[in-house]
Amino acid sequence: MKRTALLLLFVVSIFVACAANELLHFGASNYDGWIYTQSVVELNSSNISQDNINLYWDYALISPEVTTHNVNSIKVDVTGHTNGYQNAEYSNTLGRVSVQLIDDNNDVLKEKKYTFSDKKRDRNFEVCFDITDIDNTPFRLRLACWNANIESRFSVKKVIMSVYEYNLSGVVGDVNNDGVVTAADITALYDLLLNNNSSNVVTGDVNNDGIITSADITAVYSVLLEES
Repeated sequence: MKRTALLLLFVVSIFVACAANELLHFGASNYDGWIYTQSVVELNSSNISQDNINLYWDYALISPEVTTHNVNSIKVDVTGHTNGYQNAEYSNTLGRVSVQLIDDNNDVLKEKKYTFSDKKRDRNFEVCFDITDIDNTPFRLRLACWNANIESRFSVKKVIMSVYEYNLSGVVGDVNNDGVVTAADITALYDLLLNNNSSNVVTGDVNNDGIITSADITAVYSVLLEES
């Protein structure tokens, strides 16, 4: 029985360490705060559904600001359509999508470029960033096809940015990621709540319900009582 309980605790710990937390979402029903640059096209559900959010030349899509805490990596999942792929002028190289993390000055913090290997309309790809060196720094996500022409443009349908590993120590209740559960983790939770920092659910979501509340403080107390 004790061995089964230990195995269950190990499984729960692994789940907490690897569970995904959505940071940003763009789509026909999620576009508040997103900016479409150099265009008179207004972001709305109709334009997004009709593939009018095109990336080419200096037309870019920029997200609202994001701040992460105790995170070492994020994933960006992009769904869209390649336009003009049947035309002779179409080029996979020109249609390469740049996925960038930028600061408030539009300086690039991280960048990955995705080049399509074949010609087809429906597209889905994902890129991963190591952000250990920009943790706790506000940034924005920018999608662009700087070298694309009209024939090689990419239209954005949906973007999801998520944390896929957020409890770095893998210890349930370890809010400050120092490898152990102590009263310092309760203090860290109080700080998150007092600063109204529940929008970025990271290690503070101890009970794994998707939000940071006083229930997470209770959960940490429970862990401490079990260890005493």
